[in-house]
This record gives sequence, C-alpha cells and structure tokens, in this order.
Amino acid sequence: MPHALARIDLAALEKNIEIARRRLARGVKILFAVKSDAYGHGLEPVCRVAETVGIDALGTTTVEEAVRVREAGVKLPIVLLNPIHSSQVWKVLEHELTASVGDPAVVRALAREAQARDAVANVHVNVDTGMRRFGLAPHAALPLLELLRDEPAVRVKGVFTHLTSAIPADREDRMQSHDQIETFRAFLAELRKRDLLPALRHVANSAGLIAYEREAVGADLNMVRLGTLLYGYPEVAAPWAKSVAPVARLVTWIAALHDLAPGETAGYRRSFRAAEDRRIAILPIGYGTGIPPRFSSGGVVLVNGMPAPAVGAVGLDHVAIDVTGIAGVALGDEVEVFGPNLPADRAAARIGLSVCEFLVPALQGSTRVSG
Repeated sequence: MPHALARIDLAALEKNIEIARRRLARGVKILFAVKSDAYGHGLEPVCRVAETVGIDALGTTTVEEAVRVREAGVKLPIVLLNPIHSSQVWKVLEHELTASVGDPAVVRALAREAQARDAVANVHVNVDTGMRRFGLAPHAALPLLELLRDEPAVRVKGVFTHLTSAIPADREDRMQSHDQIETFRAFLAELRKRDLLPALRHVANSAGLIAYEREAVGADLNMVRLGTLLYGYPEVAAPWAKSVAPVARLVTWIAALHDLAPGETAGYRRSFRAAEDRRIAILPIGYGTGIPPRFSSGGVVLVNGMPAPAVGAVGLDHVAIDVTGIAGVALGDEVEVFGPNLPADRAAARIGLSVCEFLVPALQGSTRVSG
C-alpha cells in the first residue's frame, strides 16, 4: 500500500461528460480542461477517455503537458490556455497545438516558424474583459485580428475571455460577470461586422456554465471550457448538476495507534493535548503529499465509515486523527480522505479552501490507479 492511493473512476468521468453534454445546446462544443495533470486525476488516461467519448478539444496550460498528451497517442485538438514564450513556438507547430495569444510578438514568432515549416499555426485570441491576467483589451485585440486576416501562416480558430467571478458570491460578482459577457458579446458583434468572427467563441468555464448559462452559452458563444464539473464538482449549485459524481477517491491507511491519558500530548511542539482519554491514529500523509497545513483545523477523514477529525499539526509526511469511539480500528485499516462518501468540495470547505486547492495537490501527491 502506498502512502496514499487515488482510485480514478473513468466510468464516472464518462457519465459526467454525458450529463454536461445533455445540458448543452446543439452545436456547443466542449473544451475539456486537463491542465495540472488533469486536475491531479492523471493526464494520459483522462485524455484517452476524452478522445474515446468524442470531446471536441483539450486544454492544458503548458506545452510540456500538451506534448505528454501527444506522446500518449491522443490526436484531439489541444488549446494552450496560458501564453507561450516565443522560444516555444517550434514545439507548438511540431506537435500541432493551438496557442492562445495576446502578445503580437509571439504571433509574429509563430508566423515566422510556420512559414519556415510551410505550415499554418492555429491560435485562439485571448481577450481581457476584466480579469487583468492574460490577453488583450478588446480595443487592442481588434487590430491584431485585422492583421491576422492577411497572415496566411496563422489561422484564428477561436476567441475567448475569462470571467473574474464565475462563482458568484454576491450581487456585485454577478454584475461584474454580466458586464464582462456584454463586453465580449459587443466585441463579437464588431468582429462579425468586420467579417472577422472565428469559428469558436467561449466565455464559460464550469462555474460560468452553471451560474450564467443563459448569457454565456448560445448565440455567438459556442464553446465551454469544462474542468471541475467533469471531475465531479459543480462549484455552483444547480439541480441538473447534482447528478455528477466525484471521479477520484483518495485513501490512505493507519500506520500507528496511540492511547493518550488526560494531559498527555502528541505531535510537534505538543500540538495536541488530550483533555480526556483519547485514541489517535497516525496517517502516512502530510503537506509533502499535498495535504494542506490548515487540515489540522477542521479536517476530517472517514475510518470504518465514521468521521475522524484531524488533531495536532500536519507534518511533512504525517497527520494525526482522533479515532476515539470508533469500533474495530486497527493498524493497516483503509482511511478515506475524500471520495463519493466524503466529497472533496465539502472536505475543502471545512478548512476554508476551494475544492481545487485541496483536490489537486492531494491527488498529485498520491499513487493513482485508473479504471
């Protein structure tokens, strides 16, 4: 048994994809976000499933991950969601990747490399409507698209933007998102007027699809970028999204057991002190394997189906849990950190993190088995 084992249910992934597909209007395509090693679920097996079920495109943030997808034999279109450095343009063309662009210098480098190879570079133009992260403001994106119309070595396949508040917490968040969507739609209308409208236009990620479905999908918007939803975690509540299920189940095991009398301590700097007779178990996971230090305050796992709270400080490679009163606990017993019985979004919320802040590092720190 490894220190932590992630069981990846690829059948659940297929089902989640089908649920999302049924929700989308005819003609709306899915760009499946597989960045960060498919959110920790394992890049290659997840991408093979995506190809099998006919996903339209994949999204990574790094060229290196995209190359891994190609080396796994997956031929789906791959969109690089983060900007590329000009030194990477040869890899983009070598592996038939689609770059997201907002820097004219990178576009020129792509064009030169494509011309040298007698090839065409595919791009999605990133439009900044308020995120202030990557991309060009609409007024600056227009001249770039005008320029690319006459550049035979570069083909604009799509144009997109990103919502700052896809997970709305209040009215101000919703107003911001509505403003961004309207700004982007006005930009698309201008592209149509100038005969520059590319084939693909997208605003919504998983949360954006649920929270702003009427505004962010349909009409001129014909692609969505889905990640967390397909891995089983709708970050915005909606009746139709309740049927998606977690794809990953993370388990570990009990490596040690200790009985503490009142007043006895355990952990670094005596971080746990027993107020009464307590039994604690030590798990061979910690912040070195992706379990956040704040798990010590509010974190819970399941032992024999019963909740066991974390106690004391999280170490590099260990976590202590309180198993007092749980019957039949023994060395080597399996412990569920998250999964269908203890969803990662609920586990993360208990310690004040978003689901991805907890889910991704913990999965990346585990041994993964897909099936």
